[in-house]
Amino acid sequence: EHDMKIAIESNDGITIKSPFLKTKGYLVYDIDESHINGFEYRKALSQKKAEASVVKNRLPALGDCKTIISRGMNRIQLQSFKEEGKDVFITFKTAAKDAVRLYMKELLISEGIQH
Repeated sequence: EHDMKIAIESNDGITIKSPFLKTKGYLVYDIDESHINGFEYRKALSQKKAEASVVKNRLPALGDCKTIISRGMNRIQLQSFKEEGKDVFITFKTAAKDAVRLYMKELLISEGIQH
């Protein structure tokens, strides 16, 4: 079983943020094929911290996350995630946990097809 981390755009740590709001942080879920092993909330950096560390988009480090789950993002964001080698999974769900479960289901289906 291989563990992987997925990041969900969330401003409150429960729901997936609206595409029209600025992203304040990410819920990072640790999952394997069949379980959610845990999660943490990573806040976006404040303006001051971001300037100190010269972070373009002031988002927390998501280097360990393979996939970003979103309710919609613009082409620029999409492009920059793709360049970092990340998958973007667009969902219509609002509860983060529902979206994670759906993602895991999709993952199982596509894995099943590949084998």
